[in-house]
Amino acid sequence: MSGGDSAVEITGRVRDASGAPVPGAHVLFTDGPRPLPDIAAVTDAEGRFSLGAPTAGRYTLTCRADPLTGPPGTAEATVRVGPTPSATAPGPVRIELTLG
Repeated sequence: MSGGDSAVEITGRVRDASGAPVPGAHVLFTDGPRPLPDIAAVTDAEGRFSLGAPTAGRYTLTCRADPLTGPPGTAEATVRVGPTPSATAPGPVRIELTLG
């Protein structure tokens, strides 16, 4: 990281079309402001996940449920992680993803 960039946590929840949480879904970065290593998370029993965005910029996240146990479909969201003008770290970015 350079020039004051700092990691920002992207947190969220994955739900199915009826609003129920989706455990075991895979959430991963599919695009970012620079090439990214494989960064992914698996949702917990309540459908929650957390990923660290390594630098400021726009990120695209894609979610897929476990094909054996989860609902069909994928979900995608784009979030912007911005630099902060002060010395304090920015708070987490929160998103909701709905499969179906």
